[in-house]
Amino acid sequence: MRNRPRHADGQALVEFAVVLPLLLVLVLGVVEVGYALLDQHVVTKLSREGSNLISRDVTLQDAGAAMKSMESRPVDFDVQSRLIFSVVKKVATAGSPNFDKVILYQRYEIGPLAKSSALITRGPAAFGGAPNYVAPNSDTNTNLQITNLPANLIVVPGGMTFITEVYTTHSLITPLNEFGVTLPDTLYSIAYF
Repeated sequence: MRNRPRHADGQALVEFAVVLPLLLVLVLGVVEVGYALLDQHVVTKLSREGSNLISRDVTLQDAGAAMKSMESRPVDFDVQSRLIFSVVKKVATAGSPNFDKVILYQRYEIGPLAKSSALITRGPAAFGGAPNYVAPNSDTNTNLQITNLPANLIVVPGGMTFITEVYTTHSLITPLNEFGVTLPDTLYSIAYF
């Protein structure tokens, strides 16, 4: 039997020291991305459930209360999340300034996270109070017209589309950011019904 050279132990240690950071980043990345995907799944399911709920003739205030009861980690509408219900409508009143335009008809928001809706209107819009938060003068207030509705979203005259947006913060569970790898700190989902 041949004797092992004396420097082989040192070589193995050096190789381990070179490979360890790469292996550590890989393992932490897999764990962190899996955790982020799980959180995104929760946010997506909540946004879909919200749109389904408000499309069923429930007041926006009651739907907000129901969504608060359905929240689960990472969504917490009292601390680190935001829920935005929007109902858009295509105005069918002939002769009105908003005739055949898609407008923001109802809006209700809960949660302290400082995020705004992805739907942009031509100007500032005000909404009535509980329980439905309907925009006054929706046929005539041109500020309610939505400027960035997705091109593939079809709203029939007089019809409504129910939209729910959910934002939440996402915290890392591993020190992956110490290796220069960053993941989004806010998760977002929007659902149309």
